[in-house]
Amino acid sequence: MNIQNIKKYAFSLALAIGFVIAPGLSSLGAAQAQGWGWGRDRWDDRRDDRRERRDEQRGYHDGFDKGRKDARSRRRPDFDDYGQYRHGNREYREGFRRGYFQAYREYGRYDRR
Repeated sequence: MNIQNIKKYAFSLALAIGFVIAPGLSSLGAAQAQGWGWGRDRWDDRRDDRRERRDEQRGYHDGFDKGRKDARSRRRPDFDDYGQYRHGNREYREGFRRGYFQAYREYGRYDRR
């Protein structure tokens, strides 16, 4: 009977330790899984950088066209009149503004029609 009690207590102790350790082990797996996202974050940052450059280049091209058109028609330089500029994101607007003034300076000095 003494051995029977020792087996019962040993089994209960092993079961209690298992319940305490098991959640701790599962949380380690979650922490490790989070570590894999580091590369994706860097990839997303690079993708965002490319998108911002593309928006700025597209804005520059659109602004250049509008600035050339305004300079040739001898309109006053006002890039804010265009809905493309007003509704674009920050990078697009910056590119639009630079392209607009570049074209207005180039085509506003003399008539190239």
